[in-house]
Amino acid sequence: MKSIYSEIEIAAPANIVWKIITDPDQYARWNPFIPRITLKTHNMAVGTEFDLDCRMTETQLLKNEKEVVLEIDPKEFIFRMGTSRKRGRPGILSNRCQICKAADEASTTYINYEEFRGPLAPLVYLLYSKKLQAAFNDHNAALKRYAESFGSQNL
Repeated sequence: MKSIYSEIEIAAPANIVWKIITDPDQYARWNPFIPRITLKTHNMAVGTEFDLDCRMTETQLLKNEKEVVLEIDPKEFIFRMGTSRKRGRPGILSNRCQICKAADEASTTYINYEEFRGPLAPLVYLLYSKKLQAAFNDHNAALKRYAESFGSQNL
């Protein structure tokens, strides 16, 4: 298994960060890594299929990647998505996890990682790991800026 990992401290409550990462309609406002998510249904729930665009670099945009919600836990602030088992790319399975850990009432440790499995995982990791690591770091920094712009007010 190959993985990419990024973590950042955010001066905003975990519930605010959670609301941001689980609201796909707002991704274009703040998310440079995934500027678009289009759900196949009207709610974000386990099993929900969706398409997304993934910006690997400033010039490389992967369009219409096929994903599925694997876990959404509003009590523990865990959101996992992965390659659609029905519509995804053959030979590679991804599992991306986003966790909002309350450091205290006003701050969050945001953990963002993705694991790759399948026969193509080593090749995908070799070709894309540096780009993905930079994209994850940019994603985290953008989330931090966006979440902190709200302060402690509700979204």
